[in-house]
Amino acid sequence: MIPLRHSGSIFRKENPRMRMRTRLLAVSLVPFLFACGGPGGSPREKVLAEVNGAQITEADFEREAETLPPYMRPILETSNGKRQFLESLITRDLLLQEALRRGVDRRPEVRGRLGQARRSILLEALLREVAEKAPGLSEEAMRKHYEENRENYEAGERARIRQILFRDRALAEDAARKAKAGESFEQLMRAAEAAGEKASDLGFVERGETDKEFEAAAFAAPANSVIGPVRTVYGFHLLQVLQKEPAGLKPFEEVREEIAGELRESAQREAFERLVGGLRKSSRVTLLGPFAGMPPLQDESPGTGAPAARDAKPGQSPPGKGR
Repeated sequence: MIPLRHSGSIFRKENPRMRMRTRLLAVSLVPFLFACGGPGGSPREKVLAEVNGAQITEADFEREAETLPPYMRPILETSNGKRQFLESLITRDLLLQEALRRGVDRRPEVRGRLGQARRSILLEALLREVAEKAPGLSEEAMRKHYEENRENYEAGERARIRQILFRDRALAEDAARKAKAGESFEQLMRAAEAAGEKASDLGFVERGETDKEFEAAAFAAPANSVIGPVRTVYGFHLLQVLQKEPAGLKPFEEVREEIAGELRESAQREAFERLVGGLRKSSRVTLLGPFAGMPPLQDESPGTGAPAARDAKPGQSPPGKGR
């Protein structure tokens, strides 16, 4: 018998429908806590409900639905689920109206938090706008960056690996026998996952990135081979080595998205720094109190003419971790 978390609770068994309603209400309240809406919506908008005169429009419904976490979105695939979500929005509005009636929004601590939230939302919107207006990326610019920074895209010896991680040696040995008898690795992966084991495609793994026992076995094996079980601190691994590549320069197509991200980040950073620089030049800023008379800070930020330096090569990581 599983003990109740709160043995003294009057709720001896949790009602699944009540649990879903509570989750929906919690999700719907989060984005609305900082907005004080009254009767709204344009006359052309389809109104789904009215709560003491305040309208919930179809646009409101869709906007709030977008905030649902992925695991809760299937509820909107049925008419009953949509009705439940609408009821959560109605409950939200009732609670908000009650909070305003009680003057909760006028309490000093609440006003402070509302002000912080408002500033955060405004800054986020501004930075998104600056980022969206940053110059676009061209194929020519990406290839030029690739050629000028080839050393950043060199890789050590690599192997493309798929694995099944077993907790029990006997199960791993049984799977190895099946692989040797001709059963496909895909079938073995599906069967292992169905049994609660872990199966994954690790992609390309560089020498030096994984557990020593795992690495020794993987890089000693030829391409298109299945080896194992290999024991590590994580369990017993059955490995399929699909491909092996010597150390060298990664192809442009393989790092295209990485380069695009670096150049996009650089362009956005430059746009942001231009904006801040212009605002500081056109504004009057006076330091007071303990900061009065202090000299300007030296700019210690990296230059903006190139993307930020790439991260150092990662250290040891669990062999079960994807890339």
